[in-house]
Amino acid sequence: MNVPRKAMWKASASSDVPSHAIDDRYATIWVSDPAEKPWLEIDLGVVATLGGLEIYWGHRSAREYTFAGSLDSEAWTNLCATRHGEGGQEVFGFPPAEARFVRWSCENPERRPGPEIVEINLYGPADAVSTLEEGRITALGHAPVRLAAGESITVDLGYVRSVVGTLVEWGEAYGTDFSAYLSDDGKVFRELGRITTGEGQTDSFWWPYAASRYIRLTVHAASAPDGAVVNELKLRILDRDRMPIGQLERAARAGRGDLYPQSLLGRQVYWTVLGEFEQTEEALFDEYGNLEPRRGSAQIMPLLRVGAKLIGAPASEQIRCSLESGSLPIPSVIWSALDIEIRATALAHAGQALVEYRIVNHSGAPRDAALVLAVRPVQINPYWQHGGHTLIDAICVEGREVRVNDRVHAAFSRDPDVVTVADFDNGDVVRLVENGARATDRSLRSESGLLSAALEFAFSLPPGASDAVIVAAPRQESVSPDASVAFSAVCESVADGWRRRIGPRRITVGDREVTETVEAQTALILVNATRFAFKPGPRNYDRVWIRDGSAQALALLWAGLIDEAKAFVLWYSKRICANGMVPPILNEDGALNHGYGSGIEFDAQGEFVGIATQVYRISKDRAFLAAIFEPVVRATRFIEELCAQTNALHGPESRFHGLLPRSISHEGYGGPTYSYWDDFFALSAWRNCEYLANEAGERETAARANVRGQEFAANLARSLRLTAEFLGRGLIAGSADRGDIDPTSTSIAFEPCRVEDVLPHELLQATYDLSVARIKSISAPEFEGGFVPYAIRNLNAFVSLGRFEDAFHLLALALDCRRPRNWRHWAEVVWSPPRTPRYIGDMPHTWVGAEFATAIRRMLVRENGRTLELFRAVPDQWWEGEGIRLQKLPTTFGVVDLQARRANSTAIVELALTGPSPDRVTIRYSAARRALADGRPCDIDGDVISSACFSTLAIDY
Repeated sequence: MNVPRKAMWKASASSDVPSHAIDDRYATIWVSDPAEKPWLEIDLGVVATLGGLEIYWGHRSAREYTFAGSLDSEAWTNLCATRHGEGGQEVFGFPPAEARFVRWSCENPERRPGPEIVEINLYGPADAVSTLEEGRITALGHAPVRLAAGESITVDLGYVRSVVGTLVEWGEAYGTDFSAYLSDDGKVFRELGRITTGEGQTDSFWWPYAASRYIRLTVHAASAPDGAVVNELKLRILDRDRMPIGQLERAARAGRGDLYPQSLLGRQVYWTVLGEFEQTEEALFDEYGNLEPRRGSAQIMPLLRVGAKLIGAPASEQIRCSLESGSLPIPSVIWSALDIEIRATALAHAGQALVEYRIVNHSGAPRDAALVLAVRPVQINPYWQHGGHTLIDAICVEGREVRVNDRVHAAFSRDPDVVTVADFDNGDVVRLVENGARATDRSLRSESGLLSAALEFAFSLPPGASDAVIVAAPRQESVSPDASVAFSAVCESVADGWRRRIGPRRITVGDREVTETVEAQTALILVNATRFAFKPGPRNYDRVWIRDGSAQALALLWAGLIDEAKAFVLWYSKRICANGMVPPILNEDGALNHGYGSGIEFDAQGEFVGIATQVYRISKDRAFLAAIFEPVVRATRFIEELCAQTNALHGPESRFHGLLPRSISHEGYGGPTYSYWDDFFALSAWRNCEYLANEAGERETAARANVRGQEFAANLARSLRLTAEFLGRGLIAGSADRGDIDPTSTSIAFEPCRVEDVLPHELLQATYDLSVARIKSISAPEFEGGFVPYAIRNLNAFVSLGRFEDAFHLLALALDCRRPRNWRHWAEVVWSPPRTPRYIGDMPHTWVGAEFATAIRRMLVRENGRTLELFRAVPDQWWEGEGIRLQKLPTTFGVVDLQARRANSTAIVELALTGPSPDRVTIRYSAARRALADGRPCDIDGDVISSACFSTLAIDY
């Protein structure tokens, strides 16, 4: 029998309102409670023949779940299942099966907040997805399929859909060479990706949004003579066609684009973050002056009315973004139209996001204008960033407050003159107010989830005059917004608070872009942070990684925030497992995160030991050393257990012998890999452990760490050479098994690990020539594609290798890919052209920012044992103006104060240290003819000046 209409279905569940999952409304959601085994059961009313299904997820989805069918709700048969749930829309197919009851279930042993199901659709065989090859439908979540070399699984989606990739879970036999294809007609296929180094487990394909009806996986070669086994072929399909976000996108495309959030037009939007230190709730503020007060909340969008004409920021010829004092987290956006300017300045204060929208009349005559604030059911975080639509099913404007879904969303400094509230009807509220103000009832409810409102504030401005509306939006439930504040006074107070919090500007050079970008990272790290933990982002990466956190802690340590870095290390040290494993990911509250990678990211061992060591080197705090010493030793010794796992599989003759096991620590790999990234961190752990043990007077532990470190270094150096010989390309590989070349991953051997002595010296230059070629490619005007600013860490390698011009070119590229550049931060991924609607990770991404800040510090100041190295790589521009200044900069030699200027063929460097004097100070300065340190002649070797510690150094050039 055919599947009956949804009106005939009934649903029951472990919690909430189960009918929301089958009501054919894509704005209602069934929310599972945090049960151990949440479930939802559908009764079709009659027995029907099923052939496939779809599930649409809300903001939370299940990673592993099952659908089963039954005739009587007693005996159940598996229909489909996955271990790779990713949210959005997930599509399954299976052989025809009769069922009256269909049951969804998942395991949630930790009782975390349950998943959200927007809608479940069940289909008969004629309407479900199918495969062109008979019998292979089972690969779509039902049962394994074996493919001989040259064979394919071709999925017919039934109609053209937005397809962005596939995931393949392999069985015991797997594809070693395989491709993914798309086709519009099932006859002519275009290859979207090919993997030629398959190693089993899972493989992923992602590609730019593409519309297609057919998806094909073809195995060209397999690990076994009789072919590969596909346990599951997962389809990655965008869900926006039926979801509310699709309706909003269609309305934006049909209307005037400048009046809508630009993400609805498929254009990347960039934002910054508003927050207070030691508070977890952050607001987003974008480059057009739009505000998203809380995670997943509706955005407030400023529009300008001049006469009857309504204008949005994207229509302005120029949009200027800036930060208070160039680096403090108080962003501004300025744009104008018809000689009327909007200045939007935003900040976080007292649990609120405050924005002043100031209207300025730049014309020579009196002007009437209006600020229109549109409340839209759209997040600033775009759809392709797991944001997009947010439900609004109730709006009410009462006096100076607007309530969204019966909660105060924002308050205003004055009453709006006109209020318009609208349900969606091929457009949102803008369709009613585009050509003039229009008043409606001030309250509305609807199950569409697409309500919107426009609040209009009129102004009559003499020439040169201005007036403002202040918006106060709570960043957390407990805060009552207050917009009746003196905004300029609050802004000054918040700026002063940030300056006191981060201290004086530690690094100043003649290039303002560098100076302000370095300092901005300190405040942004604190904004993203919780009380003890450093997160790399405000939305998608709202968790704590030791990898990201250790880099951010180092940036704060070197920026003088020593107590904050200590607190992070101590907090993390209490969460190291009994066997010494360092959890790579923690939740904000410190609980172990069980997401993908939680047990197979082994760089965590060296990263924890490394940041603990750095904090001690700077602070020399004996109490801190006593607190972290045992966790450090435990974490380091766990490396032995990890190496034993590898050695159980690979004998001493193998290039894998002595390395850490396969992991997914390295961000660039789709599956577990013998990544040298992990090994560099592990070697640094042994050496850092030896240092701390000697400091603690634990000679036996120090001796053990020394022996193990030497053994590990020998194995690692041997493996690097064997892999290079195996590849036969004269290059250093990024991993022992994949044989890829990845200079960005190799660079950590220089910094922060300081283990570059294991790298085959004769292969270094050729390896980093590839990095230079990549920099040139990305910098070319015609470049289209994506890259990650993590390449900033190559600055350290270039400087260590003496490739200064290459370092300066990379520095210029890094500064150029800030978006917007005057907000002084980066996303995790950069795309060109800049408006490409692709996943950018999160922003501001403060791991990337930390890498930049610490790399600049190393270019200026670096401790090398008992030697203080200054100006290792200084572009000529840094000497301009007032030159180079270091103020209260922490080092292992105490706090450094330095002033360096040059004029009339002489450079003067003034240096003061508060700690033990270094045995030697080196300064790199090109074309130095003579140098006097406190009147004493200095040694000059090429471009390096060497001296005992000094107060004043004079360099003639």
